[in-house]
Amino acid sequence: MEQVTRAQIWAKLSEVSVKDFCTEAEEIEEGKVLSYLPWMKAHEIMMDNYPEYRWEFSEDPTGREVHYFDDGTAEVRCRMTVEGHTNITYLPVHRKGKAITNPNSMQINVAKQRARVKALGEFGLGYTMWLDSVPAPEYRDNEVKSEQLSDKEQIDELWAVTVPLLKEATNQEAGLKIYKRFTRSLENSGLVDTVPKRWQTVCKKQGWNTK
Repeated sequence: MEQVTRAQIWAKLSEVSVKDFCTEAEEIEEGKVLSYLPWMKAHEIMMDNYPEYRWEFSEDPTGREVHYFDDGTAEVRCRMTVEGHTNITYLPVHRKGKAITNPNSMQINVAKQRARVKALGEFGLGYTMWLDSVPAPEYRDNEVKSEQLSDKEQIDELWAVTVPLLKEATNQEAGLKIYKRFTRSLENSGLVDTVPKRWQTVCKKQGWNTK
């Protein structure tokens, strides 16, 4: 069976009118309100059109589905796949357009569900929620719509977060648990580590037995 193209997905989902379903709203700056499509309604629409679509949230090296920055703010990253085409969408945990410092579990969960809807918007569903009167982009069938980091950049980013945790590990067993979280994060994001013997190098630097 011939694979459905990105252009076909966009054409189909962008035709779905979601205006009447956008029952949630938030003022993101003075005088500017952003309407939201509830995540369950978005899921219902996708199940009617592409029931095999998939999503997951990338984990940080500690296994949390949220990524923190040095200033205490955070973002969630949703990996969405429709008919074999994948986008990774980023969304800060925010309120009224401002990032939240040390967000709680409820705020993180809200960000995750809105990231799902945003990811679907990048495939065409309800994309006009983020626009005023901008026409839909015209994709060529072989065009990849992506502004995401390269695989290497994503791996390097995860590793940069993992290294300090490994340095704080009190023994090899604790270090191995941290390293396994790193490899699990790669698997969850569909990434393959190309650096040979990374764990052995860590053990050598930490003075641990590599056998």
